[in-house]
Amino acid sequence: MNIKQYQILLTFLLFIFISQVALSQNKSYPKNNFSPPIKLPITLSGSFAELRPNHFHSGIDIKIGEKEGEKVYSPFNGEVSRIKIQAFGGGKNLYIQHTNGYTTVYMHLQKFSYKIEKYVRNYQYEKQTYEFDINIPKGKLKIEKGELIAYAGNSGSSSGPHLHYEIRDSKTENIINPLHFGLNVADTTSPYISSILICPEGEYSRIEGMREKQIFDSIKDFDTIRVTNKISLGLKAFDKENDLSSNNGVYLYSIKVNDKSFWDFQIDEFSFSNSKYINACIDYEQYSTTGQRFLITKKLPNNNFPNFITYSNDGILEFEVNETKKIEFIIKDFQSNTKTLTFFLQSKPAFPSNYHINNEKPTHIFYWQKDNKIIDEGIKVVVPKNALYDDCYVTYEKVIDSLSQEPIYKILSNEALHTYMELKIQIPEKLLENPKLKNKFLVVEKKGKYIFSKGGKQVENEIYAKVNSFGEYGVSFDTISPTINAVNFKPNKKLSKKQKTLKVRIKDDLSGISNYKGYLNNKWVLMEYDGKNSTLIYTIDSKELNRSTNTLRVVVTDRVDNIGEERFEILK
Repeated sequence: MNIKQYQILLTFLLFIFISQVALSQNKSYPKNNFSPPIKLPITLSGSFAELRPNHFHSGIDIKIGEKEGEKVYSPFNGEVSRIKIQAFGGGKNLYIQHTNGYTTVYMHLQKFSYKIEKYVRNYQYEKQTYEFDINIPKGKLKIEKGELIAYAGNSGSSSGPHLHYEIRDSKTENIINPLHFGLNVADTTSPYISSILICPEGEYSRIEGMREKQIFDSIKDFDTIRVTNKISLGLKAFDKENDLSSNNGVYLYSIKVNDKSFWDFQIDEFSFSNSKYINACIDYEQYSTTGQRFLITKKLPNNNFPNFITYSNDGILEFEVNETKKIEFIIKDFQSNTKTLTFFLQSKPAFPSNYHINNEKPTHIFYWQKDNKIIDEGIKVVVPKNALYDDCYVTYEKVIDSLSQEPIYKILSNEALHTYMELKIQIPEKLLENPKLKNKFLVVEKKGKYIFSKGGKQVENEIYAKVNSFGEYGVSFDTISPTINAVNFKPNKKLSKKQKTLKVRIKDDLSGISNYKGYLNNKWVLMEYDGKNSTLIYTIDSKELNRSTNTLRVVVTDRVDNIGEERFEILK
């Protein structure tokens, strides 16, 4: 095959790929089958596929006001297929598989409807656990369209009361934008472009004569930006609904160069397995250092996200000297409200004195298509093949922590890991000699003055862990038991007749809470774990709290098996 034939084949394959993506984006969904899950006017605090830490948002967040308890109704006939309750994440989760081939998912719920709540409570008492994730037997909990199924809330890692609502294809498990199913969101306000990013690509590329990436505020008046050689583009934009303060994600992003399509980004449907590709679709270095997320045109070699479409040169623009290109940034919300920003990039030669070849050699170069290793005294690091989106520089340094006097291994890069990095760290000999530390070791990440547990498994004199980012890592131990303290009651004091709950706060020094149990008069009782507030909550039941003097015993275990236990005398 000659070069011309090869180019024709590549063009044909690109056309097929783009056609397939366009077909998926124009897929027809039933607009009239589903009714809204709540009876309030639909307003959003989070949009579908908007940019979140390490993932695209898998649903929409529907506002319910400032308080919990808004009723949630099934939008179509079906049956409960799965129930998941967790202290963090989605909190109280409900899955309903419908008869039309779709599954709806509801997260951060306050509680379930009576018949679902009864099923949940029976399971929790049978298994003596608050948290669980189970599939419901077919036909066990049938649901009709319009039936009350739950009450919206703030459980799990939610930062405020709302309903997280998803629609999935029941066969593929792909998540689909719920707005395709006829939800009416009143919005006549155009999205807005917050700022743009221009990145030099290559040693001799410049932006306004500088080698560094440059951010331009789109609100300010600019017309022409001077560039040299090769560049890529980035865009930060948000959508605001009518009279609302939420900065939601934009539905469609598009860039034209000299009136021709150059880059498009639109997500109507995606799989969970592709969600972490967000870190390849944004400028991760900018995000990791400033917290700003810019969608970028540059396609990284290991970015396999199907909705990321670049029409030429992997999203990189090349300039001849004195060449000018017209750039149009176009963004739309789901209601087709549109915002366009037009400006020009003009190529100017940089002064020769500005050219500087970087002779500093990085400690390591990691390759995305290969297994990468760092082996040093006390540590072995492995970043496996396809864990990176592109080849990258990694710096490695071993230092002694000023407080613990133990080694800290700095494995640093501005790039993201798509999967994980393996660490095998030798436990210092003097720590191994202490019998009190047996099975108490863990890998920790150091961030400034603080350390965070990354878990790990000890094998002889080493501890092994998988971590999902570059950073500073070492070995520590946890011998401190979790603490348990009363919150809304005083032991040995009579309860108010109006009191509905007993709350205790549980905290762990380092490794994290693994297990918790509550016993009332030596009988297991259900205590709900509110993870974000570190609180166990017992809802008072007169059949359980049935003595004049009652004993509440709470037992909490951390991830290295330190056990905390407290007893509280409760006077009724």
